[in-house]
Amino acid sequence: MPPRKPRRAKGQRRPAEPPPSQPTVPQSEPSADRRQPEPPATPPQSATPQAPATPPPPASPPQSAVTPQPPSDEQPEAGADRSTRRKLLLAAGGTAASAVIGAVIGAVANRITSSEQAVRDDRAVEQAKRTEAQRKPPIAANAYYYNRSNEAVAWILPVPLTGDQRQQLLTRQWSPHEGMESFPDVVYGVARSTHGPVTRLLTRIRISVIGQWTGPVFVRQIRARVLKRSAPMSGTLLYQGSEGDGEPLKIGFDLDDPESVARMINPQDDTLGPAYVDSRTLTLTPGEPLTIDVQAYTDRSYCEWVVELELDLQGEKRLHMIDDHGRPFRSTGLAQRYQDRYYVHLINGWTADGAGPPVGKK
Repeated sequence: MPPRKPRRAKGQRRPAEPPPSQPTVPQSEPSADRRQPEPPATPPQSATPQAPATPPPPASPPQSAVTPQPPSDEQPEAGADRSTRRKLLLAAGGTAASAVIGAVIGAVANRITSSEQAVRDDRAVEQAKRTEAQRKPPIAANAYYYNRSNEAVAWILPVPLTGDQRQQLLTRQWSPHEGMESFPDVVYGVARSTHGPVTRLLTRIRISVIGQWTGPVFVRQIRARVLKRSAPMSGTLLYQGSEGDGEPLKIGFDLDDPESVARMINPQDDTLGPAYVDSRTLTLTPGEPLTIDVQAYTDRSYCEWVVELELDLQGEKRLHMIDDHGRPFRSTGLAQRYQDRYYVHLINGWTADGAGPPVGKK
């Protein structure tokens, strides 16, 4: 029986979809396997003219030519990608153009409204500053007793010293100012004397103020307001002399005067002249400090008092009170006679002198 003619490979009929797992060459091998039962002694059969008819050798080139066809299926996808990129570029360009147009419009609108907005912002800032300034005083002030150590001074108590106080004063070598603040209700002042008798006791204070308003603060008047008045203290006089009287300050209060405005002091006789602010203007700008040294006296009374500053805040009047850290300042006139008197010497310390008038001893 003649051998069958080998069957044509299916891949040759439809080259567009060649199955990669079934190449043409292996298909010729089954036909050779079916010829194996024939006697091996007849080798010419392997070289029969039918052998060239096996298609595997010429079929492989068409397969290599057909294999590039799969990218043809991807061409629509590449076209779609290019279309998508084109759309994205167009969208990005539209967005950029819109941003440029918006920036131009915003710049024009900002230029038109910037001046009005700046005015509104300045007004808002100024109003905020004013509101904040209303919450605190227009000035910050501090005051304390002020003494220049080269002058004669005196300490006055309303009652005589007790036995223990007297013993401590006479037996201890105290410095002139040591321990005096421990005496209850003591009043300290600079002593003025003429040929022995003490004629006046001056209370000196130093006032430090600083402006904290939004604008300038004008000090229109400085006065002392007496809160309490009584007879002069006459219990004990403690006196420390000096080589001479010091120069008075420039500003003084007469606490016996109902007005008690700050006045200029005449350096020749310690008398008071015109009001201090009549001849000069006191202005505090924001953050500007000012120091005022004043002295007060009373010849007839014991006084507790505070300092009042009359302020002008751009047409608005205010009063600012200054005291001794929550307590009033204290001044006393000299009594005609004291129940107890003591004098201090640099070498011998304190010496008792009994009762008598206020006499200064060196």
